[in-house]
Amino acid sequence: MAAPQHSPGSEQVLCQEKFADALRTAIARRDLTLDRIRARLAARGVEISIATLSYWQQGRSRPERPNSLRALRELEDILDLPPDTLFEFLEPPRPRGRRTTGGRLSVETLYGSDSPIRAVLGDLVEPNPDVAVLATTETCFVDARRSLRRVSTTQVLRGTGEGCDRFVTVHGVDEGDVMPSHVVVRGGRLGALKTDGTSGYASAEIEFGRVLDRNETTVVEYEWVMGESPVPSRGHERRIRDSTDNYLLRVCFDRVALPARCYAHHRPRVTTPVQQRRRVPVDPVGQAHLYLSKCDPGVYGISWEWE
Repeated sequence: MAAPQHSPGSEQVLCQEKFADALRTAIARRDLTLDRIRARLAARGVEISIATLSYWQQGRSRPERPNSLRALRELEDILDLPPDTLFEFLEPPRPRGRRTTGGRLSVETLYGSDSPIRAVLGDLVEPNPDVAVLATTETCFVDARRSLRRVSTTQVLRGTGEGCDRFVTVHGVDEGDVMPSHVVVRGGRLGALKTDGTSGYASAEIEFGRVLDRNETTVVEYEWVMGESPVPSRGHERRIRDSTDNYLLRVCFDRVALPARCYAHHRPRVTTPVQQRRRVPVDPVGQAHLYLSKCDPGVYGISWEWE
C-alpha cells in the first residue's frame, strides 16, 4: 500500500514547540472553524465540544482521557498531518493517585543478560550495593560542530549499608560517537578508570575520602570529557537503576548550531523499544531539558535532529 500523501505545509506544524501552538497552526493551515472540526469528529463517532477544542489550542488543557486521545488521532487525519504529529507535543500524563515505587533494578534486568557493559564491570556483579541515588542532575554540552563534548553530573547519594566509601559510574556511547578521553572528578577522588572501546562503555570509580554511615548522604560531581565526534551527536540518555527523587537532564547547544527539534523519551529497559516520546522545546539560549520527580528505574533521555 502506498504511503498516504499529505498536503504541503505540515513542516509549519512540526516547527512549533508546544502542543497548543502546533494545533493552532494546523487548524489555521487547513482554514477550518472549530465548529466544522467538531462536526467532522462527530461524523467519525467522536464527540468533542467546541469549548474543549478551544481550550486545547489556547493551552488551557490537553488531551488525556481515552476519548480525547481518540479525537486527537482523528484530528491528525482531518488536518492532513502525518500520524503522531500532534501526539509528539503532548506532555506525559499527570500522575493520579498514589505512586508505586520501582525500587532497584539489577544490572542484568536493566541492561540485559548479555549486555556489553560487562566489559567494564568485570567481576562486579552489582555495583554500588550499599549506595542509593537520591537525585541526579546532568548537563550535556554540544559544540558548534554538533559534537557532544562534555557530560557533567552531580548526584546526591545515601549510604544504605556499612563501610560505603566509593561509587562506580558508567558511561556508554552510541555507534559513531567517541569514547571519553578522561574524567574530571570534583566531588571526591577518581579511583579506578576502565575504558573499553569495543563495547562502547567506560567505568569510573569515585572515592568519597571517608566512610559513610548508614543513611548519611554525600554529593559527588564528575564530568566525562569527549573529543570531537566524526558524526553529529544524536542524543544522550541515562540508565537509572534506583527509584530517584529527582532527575534533571539539560542539553546545552552552541547557539550557532541549534537542532531542528528535540525529543524526550523513556523506555523501561535498555533492550526494550521507546514507549514514551514527546517534543521538548529549545529555549532562546540554546537549552533543552527533561525534569522528572519521583522517577522510577528505567531509561530516560533526550534525542535531537539536525536539519
